[in-house]
Amino acid sequence: MTKKLTNQLIGITSGRNFRELGGYETLSGKKIKMHKLLRTGNLADLSPFDKQFLTDYGVKYDVDFRSKEEVDNQPDRVPAGVEYIFDPVFSEDLTNSSKSITDLDTQARDDADFGFNHMHYAYEDMIESTSAQKAYRKFFDILLKNTGKDESVIFHCTAGKDRTGFGALLILSALGVPLATIKQDYLLTNITTKDFVDSMVEHARQNGKNDNVLQSIRDIQSVRSEYLDHAVKVLNDEYGGINNYLRDVMKLSSADIMKLRAIYLED
Repeated sequence: MTKKLTNQLIGITSGRNFRELGGYETLSGKKIKMHKLLRTGNLADLSPFDKQFLTDYGVKYDVDFRSKEEVDNQPDRVPAGVEYIFDPVFSEDLTNSSKSITDLDTQARDDADFGFNHMHYAYEDMIESTSAQKAYRKFFDILLKNTGKDESVIFHCTAGKDRTGFGALLILSALGVPLATIKQDYLLTNITTKDFVDSMVEHARQNGKNDNVLQSIRDIQSVRSEYLDHAVKVLNDEYGGINNYLRDVMKLSSADIMKLRAIYLED
């Protein structure tokens, strides 16, 4: 993990996994502009200070990939001047990031691999389901609108790791960022949320949950290289690669790609 990648957090104290995608370098040597593209967890717990911080940071659009149930349970505290876009990837939280420990206890008690296997299924659905494809295309519509100087798009789900991670894979790939960098950014979640995940696992342990449940909690609340590798394999096997997926499924034209790069990359 490089020093650069460990300093992507933007300083939000009342939410987790709020990260700047600015500074990452593309295959052509250009860098993503700062104050243009943020990946985060949900905005449900933002303090007034942090809401003002995001307004001052230049946030203009808040793209929420969560289901209606997740949004109803924990609605975003949208900063002043920010346009909120409800853009559900799934009709329910297939990643299980918002599931309670009680729910997981019934599903994972007898299966240590439940969480790990379920995440593979969720990533397949992010790629292949009609609802997810429509949601990510809508995401690109917002990205293409974000032409103002120093104005940012925030995109997020509940934990800011899976639906958000796949969204990051799509936009970073469209901008020409190499897969190795995308993967490092993806795995950075495990650094930024380590204390949160450790606390959740310890709470479950103290409440008598067995090792299978504890492992599934960790697998669901963390990211693993195997999850992203599986997504890339599906993209390669079923669509001929990420660039074909962007063109054929996301319906991004060459002009769209050029516009995205003009908006988000430094000159």
